[in-house]
Amino acid sequence: MNLVVVEDSPAMLRLLLAMLARVQGLHVVGTAGSEREAIALIARTRPDVVLLDLFLTPGHGLEVLRAIRAAGHTCQALVLTSETVHHEYRRVGERLGVVSFHDKGDGLRRLMHDLERAVAAA
Repeated sequence: MNLVVVEDSPAMLRLLLAMLARVQGLHVVGTAGSEREAIALIARTRPDVVLLDLFLTPGHGLEVLRAIRAAGHTCQALVLTSETVHHEYRRVGERLGVVSFHDKGDGLRRLMHDLERAVAAA
């Protein structure tokens, strides 16, 4: 299963890549740190899954999802954030096909479990 990671924090990106490397059958096909970079990367690589930071500098993860959905990309989207996710973001995310929201602090274990389950089901 091919995955793109969209994360603007270099430290968090390193941590995520180390954790993702341990998930058998999961292949990180690229990383992006901004909204524009993410949209271009997803269009080019057409991953099965996008792991997406909600608040990017510059940009916003939901804008990435809007753009890729408008372009016809149907990849799964998992959102990762260190901020409290407001109800409006959740509603918009769900309309755009977000599978799950994960906290960068205490949600990484659940994120890895969800990815392992997705790979097993593929």
